Amino acid sequence: SLSIANVTTANENAANLVATVTLSGVSSQTVTVNFATANGTATATEDYTSTTGTFTFAPNATAQTISIPILADTIDEANETFILSLSSARNANLGCEIVHTYTITDNDNAPVVDFNATSSSGAESASSATLTVDLSAASGQNVTVNYVVTGTATGSGTDYTIANGTLT
Repeated sequence: SLSIANVTTANENAANLVATVTLSGVSSQTVTVNFATANGTATATEDYTSTTGTFTFAPNATAQTISIPILADTIDEANETFILSLSSARNANLGCEIVHTYTITDNDNAPVVDFNATSSSGAESASSATLTVDLSAASGQNVTVNYVVTGTATGSGTDYTIANGTLT
């Protein structure tokens, strides 16, 4: 029978994920099996290169390898998955492990959150003040930051009405 060896992760900066397909025993016949990748949470052309083809095991051969290109990016994101599957075996049976999920481990730093200015001021008669918060880089994930209002002004509607909160 045919199966995919248990290699489960590749770092995003790896050039290739190498997967091994094994034949459970020696055959005197040529064995073929089709393979294909499919998106899980990863996207072909953005996170990995979609790969399809046919393995051909010569008589007495028991292993074949495939290199699946992993595409690095610079966006902080969750780990992502893609699937490698086997189908249409000739001169052998498909084993139990013919669909395998691979995880691409993200290696990008989370962006830095900060104000675009360290202080500001305004007249008491102003109806509102706008403070801008920036991300140092784009992120593929939701970014949240808690904020706390402090200082010498009196809150609760005397000098300002804003309370502590969370930005998303």
